[in-house]
Amino acid sequence: MKKFSLLACAIVSFTLLKAQDTTLNEYVATYTFPEGGPVTTVDVKLENGSLVASSTAGSSEMEKISKDTFNLVTYNGKVYFTRDTAKKINGIKIEVEDTILEGKKESLDFATFNYSRYSLWKRKYCTAI
Repeated sequence: MKKFSLLACAIVSFTLLKAQDTTLNEYVATYTFPEGGPVTTVDVKLENGSLVASSTAGSSEMEKISKDTFNLVTYNGKVYFTRDTAKKINGIKIEVEDTILEGKKESLDFATFNYSRYSLWKRKYCTAI
């Protein structure tokens, strides 16, 4: 019985950890900002179970405050993610001191995606665009 209980606890723990990763994965992307600002892009990545924002200005771990709101630890700032009507993340707002940056999530443009480089079985039928 003890072995069964231990196994059940391990499975529940693993499931909860994977659920948290899935939740944080929705924020992972490259976000672009208008020209002329302090940075043009920010990459949000998942490293060791935490979100990290990286740009040419540096990088910082992000601590979750609430849904779609994070502390930008290194810069003592805030990060807010925006969503579209389908509740998919489509943008980011970063506030550090008196600087406010608003950017959009980059998405793949499938019209320019070169499938022949990535799909061996389609190689005969696709041409580079």
